[in-house]
Amino acid sequence: MLRHQILDFLAQHPEKYVSGERISQQLNVTRAAIWKQIQVLKEEGFEIEGQSKNGYCLLKTPFALNEWVLKRALSTSSLGSKITLEDELKSTNVRAKELARQGSVHGQVVLARLQSSGRGRLQRPWDSPRGGLWMSVVLCPNLSLADASKLTLAASVAIVDALEELFSLRIGIKWPNDLVFNGLKIAGILGEVVGEWNTVQTIILGMGINVNFSREQLSPLLNATTLFEILGYEVDLNILAAGILKHLEKQVLSLEKRAFEELRENWSDRATGLGEEVRILRGEQVIQGIFKGITIDGALLLETNDGEKSFSAGEVQLRSKAGKYF
Repeated sequence: MLRHQILDFLAQHPEKYVSGERISQQLNVTRAAIWKQIQVLKEEGFEIEGQSKNGYCLLKTPFALNEWVLKRALSTSSLGSKITLEDELKSTNVRAKELARQGSVHGQVVLARLQSSGRGRLQRPWDSPRGGLWMSVVLCPNLSLADASKLTLAASVAIVDALEELFSLRIGIKWPNDLVFNGLKIAGILGEVVGEWNTVQTIILGMGINVNFSREQLSPLLNATTLFEILGYEVDLNILAAGILKHLEKQVLSLEKRAFEELRENWSDRATGLGEEVRILRGEQVIQGIFKGITIDGALLLETNDGEKSFSAGEVQLRSKAGKYF
């Protein structure tokens, strides 16, 4: 793409002006074509200064999702090897599953600036306005079905690690797949297997993070917040996506080496409600007990009056003793 070639050339000369004539000669296109593409880049959020005698200088890249910026920010070996970025999708998980069935590669990333029909666990709707990070990753890991189910736990740890590294934020993990700050949801994860359930060839990890928008853009029924509300400023979504993919790749490789005990320790260190009295909702049934942690398979452990019991993520909901989010 010509725009990316122009950006590559400008990025090779940081904080310097490059003449339109030099760029046109380098890329074998007219100066008019260069000017036209520069205007498009400005509309995409790139801050490019032009001076009649000196040429163009790339001053700043956009905070909004941009394939060129994201690729430059990536430090992974496989995750993000192929990127699909759309302005709007019904769901990044749905598109990722379509690509997986067409034979997409391990590490394929699907992003959307807006999701019109985002959803979370138990088919609940997920508000996905512009400014959030709505991302799905296609994984073809060397894992059994049982071990593949732990990838949502790995994704939780990866997102928490990225947010702590980038913004020094201490985020909690609410079992099984929500991330919270001061009791307010900031992110969620949805893992879905592609293909037969008795074997794992491909799993889609969908991640939704509330980032550069106000809390008022979310449904008032949601007990949620955003990074913008917490930090007080907008962040670069490309840097955030790259950071999460870096930590997720690390967690996937660790799982492939069967290092689940390390994952369980990292997850438990961030778990909200651990050691507290909680309520488990299973249909109409309410079970109370002390939240003891998770099993080697990622199931919730509850100490009840009838002894220790375990619950899988697919069958129950977790609430505090008062019935609220942690």
